[in-house]
Amino acid sequence: MVKDQHVVYKTNGKVCAGEIHFDVVNGVCHNVVFVGGCRGNTQGVAALAEGLRIEDVEKRLKGIECHGADSCPNELSKAVRQLMEQGM
Repeated sequence: MVKDQHVVYKTNGKVCAGEIHFDVVNGVCHNVVFVGGCRGNTQGVAALAEGLRIEDVEKRLKGIECHGADSCPNELSKAVRQLMEQGM
């Protein structure tokens, strides 16, 4: 089980956003903010992730590509996967 926490995830450097900030409360994603990136797209992803269980965030966003490579949504999926694996 993932503990309640505020997360600051540094992206891989291959996407427009340099960091992703979000809160996890009772296994649910809240307050997602991308630092950098395409404002409309990152705000849209943040709004869609709001209130979802982190497992569902990963399932929905994993593998999304941008310009044939990684993407900001995929990086959010990696951030929640890392939390789940570490049980943080």
